Amino acid sequence: MNRFESHVICMITLLIIVGILAISLSVAANWDILQKQDPEIRDYMSVTFTSANNGWAVGVAPLELDYPGFIGYTTDGGATWNKAEIDIDAQLARVYFLDENHGWATGEKGKIVATTNGKDWEIQTSKVDNPLKGIHFVNKDVGFAVGANDTILSTKTGGRTWKVVQGGVIGAVGDDEATMYNAIQFLDESTGWIAGVHVVPLVSQNSIIQKTVDGGQNWDTQETGTEDVLEDIFFVDDKHGWAVGENGLILHTSNGGEKWTAQASGTEETLRSIRFTDKFMGWAVGGDLGVGVIVHTNDGGKKWEVQDPGDPMIQGFQMNSVSALDKQVWLAGGNGVILRLK
Repeated sequence: MNRFESHVICMITLLIIVGILAISLSVAANWDILQKQDPEIRDYMSVTFTSANNGWAVGVAPLELDYPGFIGYTTDGGATWNKAEIDIDAQLARVYFLDENHGWATGEKGKIVATTNGKDWEIQTSKVDNPLKGIHFVNKDVGFAVGANDTILSTKTGGRTWKVVQGGVIGAVGDDEATMYNAIQFLDESTGWIAGVHVVPLVSQNSIIQKTVDGGQNWDTQETGTEDVLEDIFFVDDKHGWAVGENGLILHTSNGGEKWTAQASGTEETLRSIRFTDKFMGWAVGGDLGVGVIVHTNDGGKKWEVQDPGDPMIQGFQMNSVSALDKQVWLAGGNGVILRLK
């Protein structure tokens, strides 16, 4: 090999390295790391924002043995978080805000916690002891909550009183046939979807999505063709929706759920939360103990790509929730990790 050939090979190698670094840096540059760790080492299970500055997170405070439920709020876009002044004796799984003032959170032991001013919280009576995993309000009066053992709850009083629409009875774990609902979304007072898994012990397990067009009085099961547990569901309109779950599963519909098809997510980790800013631009997050994952699409899910959060430490935390408001996006996860899209 002469000097010229050696020089050419070195230049090509250098260009390849530079290209790889540029790609890595561009991926890492997608996210601002607002918080690497909650001061009290709390896990954030769900996050939501109602403006560029105001947001709420709920989750688990493992060091608080008597009151492991946590509600946090931020007024600076997620850079700093404060704990709400309420003691909650159950872990919290999901938070939903209708506007700046009206919010609700759900969790273990049938807990539903509500606020009407965005600051002060009070515990509502759900009438069930089952874990509640999903909650959604159409307006400040009409709302729904779902959870384990076929549980569907509804309210027309902002949660001051709840009605058990279905389920609500604690079953013998591993013994009874049951549906576990993990997520719920309504587009208006009539149309909504719930997602989870239906299990017949020792016989079968199937992903489940159900739709209502009469305000939750009746639910029709939609065929998914899969058996993985679904963790979240999100619709941008009455036709385009996605559901995510175990083994990197992403399901998509373009006709309101009449047909669901799988999209290749690029990961085998459990996906726990999904949001879109329009019918093309979306993010899903998940992972498990010691592993976090972020996947992104800009074409409605025809192609999903795994994104690097930009810090090796962050990659080790399970990502639990994504919140989207207009074109702004926040992620939350284990140890109180908070990321914001640049």
